[in-house]
Amino acid sequence: MRWKTAVAIMFLAACLAVTGTGLAQETSEDWFEQGVENARKGNYDEAIAAFTQAIEKNPKNSAAFNNRGLIWMRKGAYAKAIADYTRALELKPDLGQVYNNRGLAWARQGDYGKAISDFTRAINADPGDAQAYYNRGSAWDEKEEYSQAIADYTQAIGIDPKYSQAYYNRGIAWFSKKNLDEALADFDRVLKLDPESAQAYYNRGIAWLSKQDLDRAIADFTRAIEINPRYAEAYYNRGIAWADKGDYERGIADYTRAIELSPRAEWIRKRF
Repeated sequence: MRWKTAVAIMFLAACLAVTGTGLAQETSEDWFEQGVENARKGNYDEAIAAFTQAIEKNPKNSAAFNNRGLIWMRKGAYAKAIADYTRALELKPDLGQVYNNRGLAWARQGDYGKAISDFTRAINADPGDAQAYYNRGSAWDEKEEYSQAIADYTQAIGIDPKYSQAYYNRGIAWFSKKNLDEALADFDRVLKLDPESAQAYYNRGIAWLSKQDLDRAIADFTRAIEINPRYAEAYYNRGIAWADKGDYERGIADYTRAIELSPRAEWIRKRF
């Protein structure tokens, strides 16, 4: 049985509108503000140019390095983002959010060890940062260290009890450890916070299917499909549940719809 997404890739970065303090030159601040405004409008090339001008006018403008790094992240230029975050941290080593941002860049590059190190520094700088715990949990998840991931998601939830994505990821981690009841409980919590989460219904359906509670699995897959009518995985797994109940016509209909939505060989080779 495979999950749709093992880890939501939802690692959270600092807001683009990080402000600089103690800027040495007004012109640097002007360029910085132009960069923020362009970033808000989605004009990323212009934002990079403006933050670059801010840095040239004031090479100690750590906020400009951080914000330019955020824009590089948006453009998928992770190595350039890491370089900018590193420079910001050289200027101000106590910037917890910048460690968080650099950790995200390392994670996007697949270097989860360095990501965990940076998220840990972010936590040390601000132990009340739920996002940093969530991000570190996601990195542990990618390393298949599910107990550590669960511990971090639990910390994030303790700080922010309405953190639905942390419940969601913790549910997936519990499932990976074959703790189905704990997974179900977390998906229940997600759905209380976000009743329109098709993924939560889908993954709760997977847990019910693993427990061979076919009626509940079908109900959850059906709800996921109602929310997202193009949810191929939900059709496919509902087909499995129908087939397990001996209703092969409905099973075939759902398999057929899954293939129509996503014509790939996996549907033939694998039973999730």
